[in-house]
Amino acid sequence: MLRKLFQLVVVIAVAVTGYRLARGLSLTSIETYCPFGGLEAAWSFVTQRSFSCVTGERNLSLFLALLGLTLVARKSFCSWICPFGTVSEWIGSLAGRLRRGSHAGLIEPPRRIDSRLRWLRLPMLVLILYFTYRTGELIFRGFDPYYVLFSFHGHDVRLWSYAVLAVVLAAAAVVPMAWCRYLCPLGIVLWPFSRLAVLRLRRAAEHCTACGSCDATCPHGIEVSRAREIRSGECTLCLECVGSCPAGAALELRVRGVER
Repeated sequence: MLRKLFQLVVVIAVAVTGYRLARGLSLTSIETYCPFGGLEAAWSFVTQRSFSCVTGERNLSLFLALLGLTLVARKSFCSWICPFGTVSEWIGSLAGRLRRGSHAGLIEPPRRIDSRLRWLRLPMLVLILYFTYRTGELIFRGFDPYYVLFSFHGHDVRLWSYAVLAVVLAAAAVVPMAWCRYLCPLGIVLWPFSRLAVLRLRRAAEHCTACGSCDATCPHGIEVSRAREIRSGECTLCLECVGSCPAGAALELRVRGVER
């Protein structure tokens, strides 16, 4: 419940920020608080001591802070803060409930295909950074579902941008967190840091009933029931698996290397 409330507050805050800028009531853009903008501006900052387009010190600071957060709490940004991740989760949850409940109505790709599709995020990241560094412009704007959704027809948003957004949102209603799993460039950047994170979910085999509820509710398709400790860099610490577990002591959030 706490996470869902936190998600709602963030989505409302971002939507209000985008709306106020679009209406001329504020000069603050939703890009101001985008940590990925820090990575997009990094090359320009290092080579020219300046920032690309509307990015600035705040974006770079947020990006560095996000890396620090990820080293502690895995990809918790994705499940607790990212507004587009929240919208994707809401759509997937609604689609699942309209079918058979929870994520049961969504399609979970075969493990081998799923793991390969996740690497699509890498060429996506490379293309975005290459053209951004080369042109000095935020060329991803028109394709970025976060910006298209929350900017209220902001700069560089075109009619085809809404078509891209519609496809991404439709995909979230079929495959859980489709954008986050397969195309989000920030997700692939955070992945290696998440694997090194201090906080880990551990499964106590002696308490586990092997019901599979944790696997069914994980929005990122992690096989929680098969692991002693969740080391996957895709874990966002959303704790949905903990909430669905009928055995209260089977899953615990622990600090890596600390034993009771």
